[in-house]
Amino acid sequence: MRFLPDKPSLGFLRQEAKDLLAALRESSPSASLADAQRALATEYGMRDWAELKTEVERRAGAVPVAPDGLAEALAEAFGLGVVTAPASPVSFTPMGRCWSITTDRGRWLAVTVYAWITNEQAELGARLRDAAAAAGVVAPTPVRSPRGHLIETVHDQSWRVHEWIEVGPAPVLPTPSVVARGIGTAYGLLHSLALPSETPISWYLTTRKSSGDWEKLLHRARVAGKPWGSQLAAALPVWADLRRIELEVDPADLILCNSNVIPEHVRIGHNNELVITEWDFTGSLTPAQEVGYALTHWALRPSLNPQAVTAFRAGYTESAGRWPELDLSSFAVAISGWLNWMYNTICEAIDPADADQSDTAERGTLDILNRPMTRASLQELLVAVES
Repeated sequence: MRFLPDKPSLGFLRQEAKDLLAALRESSPSASLADAQRALATEYGMRDWAELKTEVERRAGAVPVAPDGLAEALAEAFGLGVVTAPASPVSFTPMGRCWSITTDRGRWLAVTVYAWITNEQAELGARLRDAAAAAGVVAPTPVRSPRGHLIETVHDQSWRVHEWIEVGPAPVLPTPSVVARGIGTAYGLLHSLALPSETPISWYLTTRKSSGDWEKLLHRARVAGKPWGSQLAAALPVWADLRRIELEVDPADLILCNSNVIPEHVRIGHNNELVITEWDFTGSLTPAQEVGYALTHWALRPSLNPQAVTAFRAGYTESAGRWPELDLSSFAVAISGWLNWMYNTICEAIDPADADQSDTAERGTLDILNRPMTRASLQELLVAVES
């Protein structure tokens, strides 16, 4: 699901709808602007264009305000200089709210991160990011604190800071062919680096909840009176079948991978260059597993996109020199990541930490239940890859 910025504009959304129309017409030449507007609203978790416009107007009158002293504390923790303007909200994400900080030394983007993203974990990402940037991948420049850390605790939260760069929105879905090719090229470059890694594959991409865990979650949803409880009940047997696809990995094939180059972590930069904004999920994967993960995000959302598959493969093969051999097990980490994301999103929808999390999780849950990953969708994706 796409996330609206904290200060969206209707003009910006109208342009996104036009961009989406061009993408839709790659596979459906008769698609109309109304079709694109409706599809864009769905991507933002709204029922239709009218509801999306209403949400934009609501946000215009309810711009978040930074907690007292946050900007100054961040500036001190990361050595950014003297704050010269109030912190400006950028967007709310599942990790928390991002803020623009302006000081006498420049402008910065402060980003909250999950508590498990330690400085050591961030250093893994920095290692891959630096090598990738040297190879031509565009990414924000991270800021180290005076202590040399990438992660600092401020106001009881974990934060990191980047130098501010002007970028546009995340790519629209379905993915335009030119974007899919660019993403494939980026993955090919990252994999051709072949940086060795001795860290285990992330638990988030290998562990899965049991049937009992899911049944307990369903019970919690019913007790909470969630209207989508029946959808969740109907989906559990389908996802149980999905969980039977198991991970098969030769440890000798593991390399350091970004592990999370998803549409939400990419922005359109100058001259339509693709900017990869997130590196903190970096860890060990095989090229086949990461390509399988990537395809579920870039070529299976909101539904199978054969044009994106073809373009992604062309870009990847051109930059990496070869295409990894894929089978159904190549989607195993994608399955685990999707199931764990879904489980956590539903938990937040049932018992949210705050109002922002409540809104995001509720919309995310409906998006997941309305457009789930299934064994059948993965088999169709595999056929598209091989054809």
